[in-house]
Amino acid sequence: MKIETENLTRKTAFALFYNIFSTVLGYVALFYVMRSVGQTGWGIVGSAMGLVGLLAILSDLGSSSTHVKKVGEGGDIEKKNGTYITLKLIFTNLFVVVTLLTIYLANHLGFKFESEYLRNAVILMIFYYYLFSLSKIFKTILRAYMKTSHALLPDFVRVIVQDIFLIVFSMYWIINPSAPPEKIGVLFVYGYIIAAFAQLLTFIFIVRDLKVKKPSIELIKSYLIFSIPLIFLGVVGTIQANTDKAMLQFFWNTREVGAYFGIQKLIVPLTTLSTALNFVIFPAQSHNYNRNRKRFMEITYTAERYASLLILPLISFIFVLAPEVLNLWRKSLIPYTTVLRILLIYSFFYVLNTPYSSQLVSAGHPKENLKAGAVQAILNVVLNAIFIPTSLLSIPLLGMKSVGAALATLLSLLVGFFLLRFRAYKILGTKFNRKILLHVFASFLSGSFLYFLNRYVYHFVRFYELALAAVIFSLIYIGLLLLTKELTLNELEKIVKKLLNLY
Repeated sequence: MKIETENLTRKTAFALFYNIFSTVLGYVALFYVMRSVGQTGWGIVGSAMGLVGLLAILSDLGSSSTHVKKVGEGGDIEKKNGTYITLKLIFTNLFVVVTLLTIYLANHLGFKFESEYLRNAVILMIFYYYLFSLSKIFKTILRAYMKTSHALLPDFVRVIVQDIFLIVFSMYWIINPSAPPEKIGVLFVYGYIIAAFAQLLTFIFIVRDLKVKKPSIELIKSYLIFSIPLIFLGVVGTIQANTDKAMLQFFWNTREVGAYFGIQKLIVPLTTLSTALNFVIFPAQSHNYNRNRKRFMEITYTAERYASLLILPLISFIFVLAPEVLNLWRKSLIPYTTVLRILLIYSFFYVLNTPYSSQLVSAGHPKENLKAGAVQAILNVVLNAIFIPTSLLSIPLLGMKSVGAALATLLSLLVGFFLLRFRAYKILGTKFNRKILLHVFASFLSGSFLYFLNRYVYHFVRFYELALAAVIFSLIYIGLLLLTKELTLNELEKIVKKLLNLY
């Protein structure tokens, strides 16, 4: 089956719509959270997620990416579904057992939680990850069938339920301000669990007619062998997602985690676009690698171009007006402007890395991702250990708190980014997409204009003023792309229609 560029654009547009929807609702929920319980209550969620998330790799161990690759190769799909489900259930239960055992041993060795609230939140977060891992079984199966909308629909349900509960519990604290913010943080985790359960039920309904066969020992071995290098890729993602929060909690406190996690929440829509892109392009790349090499390369370039085209203006806009954007949620977040700007740069390179990382795996070279990822993971841990604490083992360190965590995340990613690009070029001949430079040029000029406008002509502060600034920025950005012919009116019209058709 030939996958046309238009179809790829439509699927990418659907993924973008999901990101826009989750962004708006997530920002509203974060507004209520920060305006009510503030950084401390939100820090309970971030700390629990960071501590438990470090072991979450055990719930997958590369089996999900392996299944997508195996299905793309054809064969007995029903037996492959059975193999994947069997392995995923084993790994998910392994995660729960190991995590509980780790907590028990840590407590026995004298490591204590900052508060009972944090301890309760960590225990509850294990159950959240358990439900989330079960949902990933069905999400991966749908992804392997290239049913993007079906795979993302339950995410809509989870986001809606989750953010509704965040808002409700935030309003509860407003009504009852005598309740400790940490207690509300534990309630937030309950909201996460309920949302994950709703997501799982939605997936079960969607795949209710799924056909599964008993797996064979040979197929299980095949899955495990292919998954070995992907396990370490998962470790990289886990380290990048959780080490910073875990170290901030260990060396500082829940409040610092709350501020950092809150800012991470602001850029989540950008980084999750990477996941959505991978949903669309990895099955397509796997399908075309042996069938149509030209199409295989075209998918990579198209995905990268649209990703850059769509997220770079948002990144540039927030970068320029970072203090004003943070002030919308809470004034106490303004000192974390540098953190936001660093993480915005990180999110750009993170998303652009997705098509090439996916390309190497789909072409049967997951070890290349492993090599780059191993360097990235080690560097991330080392830099976090240097940047975050004031001292370690009596050795004076930088004590940069959240700024250090953000900087470690960015620098380690950049090293992995350039290593992966170099290997993709050497092995597959994938060249640098020069069109990205036009996007950077247009964003830089648009951002510069907005910076001087905000600084010397009119200071954008209120929400509607920032909305007006966004319109001005967008018009300049699109105008520059049209002038440079990187974007045509016909293509712009198609993109807008694709987005409108999603409503």
